[in-house]
Amino acid sequence: MNGIRDPRPNGHFRNILLATDGSEYAGGAEALTAAMVLRFGGRVTVMQMALFDPTMEAYAGDAKEQVRIVRESLDKVRDRLDRQGVPCSLMVRQGEHPHQEIIDAAAAIEADLVVMGRRGRRGLARLMLGDSTARVVALSPRPVLVVPRAAGGSLWTSSSILLATDGSPFSEMAGARATMLAKAADVPLRVISVVESKNHGPHFEKAHAAVEQAVGRATEAGVRAQGEVLEGDSPAEVIAGEAHAGKVGLVVGGSHGRTGLGRVFIGSVMERLLGKVHCPVLVVKEG
Repeated sequence: MNGIRDPRPNGHFRNILLATDGSEYAGGAEALTAAMVLRFGGRVTVMQMALFDPTMEAYAGDAKEQVRIVRESLDKVRDRLDRQGVPCSLMVRQGEHPHQEIIDAAAAIEADLVVMGRRGRRGLARLMLGDSTARVVALSPRPVLVVPRAAGGSLWTSSSILLATDGSPFSEMAGARATMLAKAADVPLRVISVVESKNHGPHFEKAHAAVEQAVGRATEAGVRAQGEVLEGDSPAEVIAGEAHAGKVGLVVGGSHGRTGLGRVFIGSVMERLLGKVHCPVLVVKEG
């Protein structure tokens, strides 16, 4: 793969950080995490944050009570996972910025995947699973799986997985992940690349080559795959349209990671996509 290797020897995520607020909006992330571990194996750390502002004296007096509430919430998550046969470790983080605590927690346990819900209630839940989700996706150097509330089982019951590629090395890594998951779920892989309507010629040829390469590698791995180059002025809208039309259970895309072009890509495509689709979205990083 031109030097691009899957960071896990067998292709599966083995050390998952599930970032939760314990609300119903984290239910999809919790369910899909459990399903992946039951199917592939691996371990799970469930992390929840107690919001802490050291500049507010009133908050300091409340800190112990917040931690107690968070621990009770985590105990409930552990009980639910235990009943499914999924053991887990628990982690309480205290801080001002949920997205940074999630990123730091993933680094602390050397997670190879961060799983998050997409929306929460107002207040802490909104910080944890709403505004912070996009920041974690943009800034985390690790793959991030964003799961809507009702999409916890969609990967295993869907008609296909959708891979969005641009031919970059990071898209190649996304392709490897998408191929592995399609094979495990026994569903077809649909590969697309989106070019602006006015950008024909070299741009179209590059997109076509990227699609052909991804389809070829998936086929070699025993996955049913097909691909297409699509036109549109808004790649996120085009990808979302394909996801809805095809009853897709997972959208997979690549990102450069913390800096440079990756942040532009996240801001202009994947971040917009997160709020447009009803299925999970896996953003694959450089590893």
